[in-house]
Amino acid sequence: MAFDEAAFAEWHKAQQQQVADYLRRLQIFDTDITGEWQWIIPHRAMLGRVWPKHGAPSPKLWVITGVVPTDHAESGAARNAREAARYFALKWQLEAARLGQGNNAAPTVGDAKIDWKGMETNIAKRAEWLNDLVQDGRRWMPDGLPLFRMDHEAAQG
Repeated sequence: MAFDEAAFAEWHKAQQQQVADYLRRLQIFDTDITGEWQWIIPHRAMLGRVWPKHGAPSPKLWVITGVVPTDHAESGAARNAREAARYFALKWQLEAARLGQGNNAAPTVGDAKIDWKGMETNIAKRAEWLNDLVQDGRRWMPDGLPLFRMDHEAAQG
């Protein structure tokens, strides 16, 4: 199947907007952001660094979005893209384990009950997928940058 540039451009734009909305919602940045996407798995995930568009370029944050949870980490959490991906995978594995410890209160959002087991499984699967990619040495250069900024092979998995 040929790579659909238009569909990718639409997906990429939506992911960037998702990151911007996420950071505003958490009140991390109250201005427009800019950044650099260092590792893109088309229609699956984007990993990069962002900072406020105006003013000093720090603090920079690592961000990830896509079919994985949109998440962020301080720039000091990782020196490169591979370490950042490893950081997010570990963070989500720990979150899945925490959710797996159970929550018998069965809280609700509106009228809907929260499916803690489903959340645990979902987060655990995404953490495992990301960790598998991090462990695959064929994808990474010695300095921790991805061999290919646009990782089409990982998108097939």
